[in-house]
Amino acid sequence: MGPYILTRCNYLKSDDFGLSPSRRTVERMVEKLPEELRELAISLRKEGRTYREIAGSLGVSISTCSLWLRDVPAPPRPGHEQERVAAMWQSRWAPYHEARERERHETKLAASSEFGDLDERDILLAGALVYWCEGSKDKIYRRQERLVFINSDPALVRFFLRFLQVAGVPREHLRFQLHIHETADIPASTRFWAELTGTPEDAFQKPVIKGHKPKTKRKNLVEDYHGCLCVRAVQSADLYPRVEGWAYGAMLGAEEAAAHFARRSEAALDRLADDQSSARLTGVRVEAPNRYREPGEQPP
Repeated sequence: MGPYILTRCNYLKSDDFGLSPSRRTVERMVEKLPEELRELAISLRKEGRTYREIAGSLGVSISTCSLWLRDVPAPPRPGHEQERVAAMWQSRWAPYHEARERERHETKLAASSEFGDLDERDILLAGALVYWCEGSKDKIYRRQERLVFINSDPALVRFFLRFLQVAGVPREHLRFQLHIHETADIPASTRFWAELTGTPEDAFQKPVIKGHKPKTKRKNLVEDYHGCLCVRAVQSADLYPRVEGWAYGAMLGAEEAAAHFARRSEAALDRLADDQSSARLTGVRVEAPNRYREPGEQPP
């Protein structure tokens, strides 16, 4: 038996016409229904009734209910039902998660004691790799041979400062700057990083404030959020290529690293040559850079 659609006068059975009414036809017919009946359907929906229950109570089709109630949010599940499901989930999975957490803890403790204390060579190696993951890098199209490191992990920041000390960077060559969202506690975060780095608060540069997005997907909106700390090493142009060499030497080995640097230098020289050609065509005088020299080779 086909659905019934209530009109102002009587019921119409769609099968009597040999076809089902279109959605627009249903909408036009619904507009003619008494407002009292629509309000009753909305009231039943807010009480938690389903479309099928409302349609059966009012003698209308489910599609009519759908049109009436499309702007009415679905009623929430009863609270006791959610609590019951949560209790069942905990009773079943809590022992498993507790055992897994104990296993993770033991594994981390064992792994943390495998290396012992790092010597200076280990610190230089690990520090170069850490910087190559989180630090600013020189590009052929944007020469920037200086150390700029930013991170939110206090342990990683402490290790990077230890790396800079072993690499011979004087403390007075370090600059600190806070990067943080505007909704955070900026003075408290500044004090946190000042204590961690052993630097006076007034020595920090002006912080970089990030705008807040109300619909953000960030999960670190908690009390222990302190933003990111940016560490700059001024006068580090001579140290940057060494850090790059350490990093690629560790990642690729000495032979492949040498081939990588040779390709990069050739690409840089080609780019400089192109810039010189463009400058000659436009009449701009450009000083020719020193050509690439092998280690130990004296300049002309």
